[in-house]
Amino acid sequence: MRLARASALASSSLLALTIGCGGAVAPPESKPPRPALSWSTCPDARELECATFSVPRDHARPTSGEVFTLPVARRTAAKPSERIGSLIVNPGGPGLSAITFLQTSHFLFPWSIRDHFDIVAFDPRGLSTTTPKLDCVDDLEPLVSIDPTPDDAAELAQIQAAADAVVSGCKRRSGGILSLVGTQNVARDMDLLRKALGDESLTYLGLSYGTFLGAVYADLYPQNIRAMVLDSARDPKITAAEWLRGQALGFEAQLEAFLADCKENPRCPFHSDGDPHRAYDALLAKVESSPIPAGSTGRSLGPGQWLWAVAAALYSPDAWPVLGMALLSAANGDATRMLELADGYLERAPDGTYSDAQELFYAVHALDMPFSVDMYEPLVRELRKKAPRLGAYLPYTTAVSARWPAPPTRKPGPIVAKGAPPILVVGVAEDAATPFASSASLAAELSSGVLLAREGKGHIAFLRGNRCIDDAVAAYLVNLTVPANGTRCK
Repeated sequence: MRLARASALASSSLLALTIGCGGAVAPPESKPPRPALSWSTCPDARELECATFSVPRDHARPTSGEVFTLPVARRTAAKPSERIGSLIVNPGGPGLSAITFLQTSHFLFPWSIRDHFDIVAFDPRGLSTTTPKLDCVDDLEPLVSIDPTPDDAAELAQIQAAADAVVSGCKRRSGGILSLVGTQNVARDMDLLRKALGDESLTYLGLSYGTFLGAVYADLYPQNIRAMVLDSARDPKITAAEWLRGQALGFEAQLEAFLADCKENPRCPFHSDGDPHRAYDALLAKVESSPIPAGSTGRSLGPGQWLWAVAAALYSPDAWPVLGMALLSAANGDATRMLELADGYLERAPDGTYSDAQELFYAVHALDMPFSVDMYEPLVRELRKKAPRLGAYLPYTTAVSARWPAPPTRKPGPIVAKGAPPILVVGVAEDAATPFASSASLAAELSSGVLLAREGKGHIAFLRGNRCIDDAVAAYLVNLTVPANGTRCK
């Protein structure tokens, strides 16, 4: 999931479904029609095939005639005669396009997977590529630019007003679907896709937030699973405050690792004569007091964009040099590089408009677990002490979720998925976005969970160049060979 929306390789009626006791709501008894798929070559990725399929807009009323139309794409198995079936993939978010992930990453999969599976991706309901899409406002700048660590009532009111403006836009533009884009409904969509693909059982790879989608599916349909990999997991039993605290402390730890590396490495652009911690603190204090201009763009960097810029570069140590250069440029009075990091993370276009991805993130999390407007002040106060350089800036970024006009469809609780075959849960030892403890906890909760760990830093273990991880995941997906529980890859 992302910060408070993690990327993978780089997050109606207003009467929603009844809240369950930590588990999923049982699927409706009436059955929707099986969606049909008509494949053709994708116009912008000729190595893939594309189609669309329709699913009930409200799974509680599957024959109402109202639908979501979702795009789906596949890379067909390289060895059709040895094809096992489909491997459905989700890269996380919520709010990321699975189809874009497939277009840019299918060639990274081990050949044993490419040989034996059609690798399939579908964009979840509410994304801008779906019909209808969840759309709230064109410009998120008033929300993402303000200080997320309010020092007084006036600054807090500014956050609340900006969040309310987004919510008002959601109700005005997308009021009919605000209760219908949660993960439980996406999981039901995925089971309909499984049927449309002709697969008797599901083979699935979920990354980051995609692990939560997989876990929810396993809770609903444990008997329909062939194999499932959940890489860099979100623990379904934790509360919103616990989730935000975990991410805040994780990102703070990664920032400390970056600054410590910069201190020991004179080639780090932000080496700062061997004291990058002092330089970072001084620069952040400057941003807090007066935004730093971004060259000739007419924009400036405030505390809000600061959080998004720094966090975006902490998903992988590969991005640390970029962060070092951006911080150095900001220290020299030009925040253009920092804004580029923030804009890339938030999907801001050159014309100043934003994609709907962040809005879908707010919606999905609001429906997946209860948020409270009262949880933020004590959490920020706690994190000012435990994670003052970055983590304290994170909680209020979810203020829209706390004001969402539709109730949650589940509440925190363990997912057991009794009766499911072995489910492989993978985690990275030093992952900021999805702390390793979450993967370990999910593996323990699942009745058939098996934990696989990768040592080191970064978000996501699979497809990151670690042969041990890639081989273990491929052997499990292709041959159903389950690694020993607790296996660790260096």
